[in-house]
Amino acid sequence: MKYWIGLIFTMLFYVNGFSQKKLTEFSEGEIYIKVKPQFGKKIKSTTKTLNVATETPFLSNTVAESNISKVEKPFSNLKNKDLNNIIRLKLKDSDKIDDIIDQLKLDGYYVYVEKVPVRKIISTPNDTDFGSQWSLAKIKADQAWDVNPGGSPVVVAVVDNAIQTNHPDLAANMVAGKDMSSTPDTDPNPPNATFSHGTHVAGIVSAVTNNALGIASAGNNKVKIMPIKATPDNGSANSIYYGFEGIVWAVDNGAKIVSLSWGGPGFSQAEQDVINYAYNNGVVVVAAAGNDNNDELSYPAAYNHVISVASLDISDARSSFSSYGRTVDISAPGRGILSTIPFGAYASFSGTSMATPLVSSCLAYIWSCFPTLTMAELESVLKSTADDISAVNPSFTGQLGSGRVNLLNAVACLNENLASINLSVSPSRYFCVGDSAIISTSLVAGVEYVWKRNGVVLPDMDNSFTAFQDGNYTLTVSKGFCVKTIESKPLVYNVIQAASPSVNSIEDSYCSGKLDTLLASASACDFPDFYQKIYTGPTVGFDGFEQSGSDISVDLTDAVGLIDSLEVTIAWHKKDGGGATSCATADGGSVPFNEELGFKLLSPSGQLFDLIGEGTYARGTTSSGLVTMVFKNNAPIVGITPVSGNFSPQTAFSTLVGEFPNGIWKLLPIDNSLLDPLCVSGFGIKVYTDAHLAVKTTTWWDASIGGNLLSNSEELVRHNLPLGSNYYYAQSQCTGLCPSPRKKTEIFVKSTPEIYGFPFENVSITVPQAEEIANSTNIQFSKNTQNQYSVTGQNDNNQAFSYQISTNAPHVSPVSICDSVDYVLIAMGCSGPVLWSTGEINAGIIVQNLKSNLNITAVCYQNWNCPVPPPTNFSFLRATEDKYVDGVIMANSNQNIFAKDLISVQKIQPVSNVIYRASESIILSPGFVAEKGNIFKAQIGNCF
Repeated sequence: MKYWIGLIFTMLFYVNGFSQKKLTEFSEGEIYIKVKPQFGKKIKSTTKTLNVATETPFLSNTVAESNISKVEKPFSNLKNKDLNNIIRLKLKDSDKIDDIIDQLKLDGYYVYVEKVPVRKIISTPNDTDFGSQWSLAKIKADQAWDVNPGGSPVVVAVVDNAIQTNHPDLAANMVAGKDMSSTPDTDPNPPNATFSHGTHVAGIVSAVTNNALGIASAGNNKVKIMPIKATPDNGSANSIYYGFEGIVWAVDNGAKIVSLSWGGPGFSQAEQDVINYAYNNGVVVVAAAGNDNNDELSYPAAYNHVISVASLDISDARSSFSSYGRTVDISAPGRGILSTIPFGAYASFSGTSMATPLVSSCLAYIWSCFPTLTMAELESVLKSTADDISAVNPSFTGQLGSGRVNLLNAVACLNENLASINLSVSPSRYFCVGDSAIISTSLVAGVEYVWKRNGVVLPDMDNSFTAFQDGNYTLTVSKGFCVKTIESKPLVYNVIQAASPSVNSIEDSYCSGKLDTLLASASACDFPDFYQKIYTGPTVGFDGFEQSGSDISVDLTDAVGLIDSLEVTIAWHKKDGGGATSCATADGGSVPFNEELGFKLLSPSGQLFDLIGEGTYARGTTSSGLVTMVFKNNAPIVGITPVSGNFSPQTAFSTLVGEFPNGIWKLLPIDNSLLDPLCVSGFGIKVYTDAHLAVKTTTWWDASIGGNLLSNSEELVRHNLPLGSNYYYAQSQCTGLCPSPRKKTEIFVKSTPEIYGFPFENVSITVPQAEEIANSTNIQFSKNTQNQYSVTGQNDNNQAFSYQISTNAPHVSPVSICDSVDYVLIAMGCSGPVLWSTGEINAGIIVQNLKSNLNITAVCYQNWNCPVPPPTNFSFLRATEDKYVDGVIMANSNQNIFAKDLISVQKIQPVSNVIYRASESIILSPGFVAEKGNIFKAQIGNCF
């Protein structure tokens, strides 16, 4: 048997957990039934009461007429056929209600069958206090009246337990109302003083202002109260029995806003249908978020198309009793609020019940001042002009709506035509480290602009701001009395980079005239069409808002690009019998209550999507077993029978296009009544991005960060560069990714002439041969495949010579001196004579018995097409000197460098054997390179 046990909304505080939930209270023996359209044609009565025999004969198939106390249309006399097909049935014997509901669902005549919830008044009375109305001062109501005195009155329906219509401080602002109880009439007044809640709410909505009596209201006599009594005289004064009938009556009789200071947990499709009716007829519904000090959903506040209100204390801190959460839209003063009560008296109450009518009154006053506003515009200006209260409520970020209502801001900003001002981000709110995004709004004369990032004021005071960091950015605009804060969607770093390209390096001689071409080779931008993440956790059970385990979510981390489209896969089984923890047990074999279930999806950017709404499915005749569904745009709509296949989500995924895909995607299953669990075993996200359209680009730069763009291709061509290392940086990028780190390379321009030194201890020539080489005027220096170095040329007698000079690479400057040295220095690369600083004009010179520091230079005497280079230095330095060494040590070198303090930016080419030895310190500065294959040692010590 199916037992319908929902959630009760109480005024008590409690600790919430999986095992402890609230229970909804239902009206004893009463059922909402929505008849399918083809059977609803028989319901033609224009009165509230129905004739079972002629209009609902199918009821008697299941419910004996002797057990029917009452059957009526709660929302009668409507042009809306959808609501006209809803029946409210009352049984004489309520003990059989669960069995009857079970059978009615099997009959096939009904869209849904559900118990009628009894909603609870949301207020917490305290000691009577006739203090000042701090709430009106807080929202700057009196200043708003000065800015704009308002126009024609706007009618706000107060649907509550009862309202004293002749209260001296209310009567002048009353219009005709209704008693929606079991014997409806036009007298909504309370039967006794315990029915005080509705009168208190009505006073906050529109107590008569400027009558030298009692209190004022935010509406400033531009708001009229439509009093609707939703509690019968013999009912509990703290309960609402006919609230949704009251909403429909208010819509049909001219109300523009409906204020609801009551609610409780548990979804009802009939109630959502009523809210939809109000919304579709241009009526704004405002409801209290609840007094449970938690973030559980409270209805009607949590229904679609309802403005949900939380309560604040005088300091703007959340009232300790107030509920909170993502469904809250706005906050308002709600503690110690002085207002009217029966009979002709006043008292202070606390609760979201008090915050709600204040918001309703503000909305009505704004609409009176600006009657052409649409519902969406009205709600937008209320939220966008609210005061930021996040600093006072650091633990409730994003859970108290847009802030605390400020009536002055709303009215003043509309007067200044600033209410619709908004932010744009260019080129995108997803950007790379080192990039920027411009956040801007329209420039308006006389407006002050204040920017904040994560709550910290920024220096720019203009209508645009260039952001170089991720974070939450807000803009506050002010002009006159108008102060409006606009928040952009968060700016997010795109942390996925393209791979760096591979590059080549080049050596060239000074003024060679050659075109030196650097090449950058990057991987192709070859990305998949989609990225997928599958939930791998255990099956989680859901039942009557109970949950057996952790939330079902996946963390997408490797997606490239921005979202093009989305597919969501869910695997679930609605079982017969058991609870949230019984998913591992076998199905009971009977038919589960599919109409209880629903699914929502929460994206990484905080967007909430309805996949399947509660009440979508009808009760079937057999279990559907495991159902696997894929939700994607432009697929068939979900039917009334659970089946596997592809379906459109109830809320289209179109707003995700262009969003960043990486982050936590969370599935939010719903099962709104106890017993018959919803067991979810599978969840997956498939994100299609624009990355598969990515195009590779390669760029060259003159700096590792920033700098100037040199080339937009894989090639960079340079010529006639200055001496030494000329550094360049290659970068690759794929559309949708951040650019790669820049890859450094160089074109090294050798000195002209180049001077190489051969120590006599390493050469295989005699002194006369060395003199012959040194006295030559035309010499070539080469290395064969056995790494043997040779020189060829013509001596001063014009005779050709060729000598194998060494098996070691020559030394480069500087050469360290520990003891006396003998060297042959050879100058290469000149097209004319070489002039040495020793006065000789030869290809080389011989240095013998050198024991002290010596700096020798050589100059090419030739015609230059470039600026004449400076002389080339070759230094001999004693080991006791400080040395700074740069340049390139040739491949296959065997060279030791000794010093007192040694700083090196040399590049050691393989395969070489190089020792740095210093008596005091050795510093390898940026630019030093010892390539793989070298034997390199750095030691503290003396020469020997």
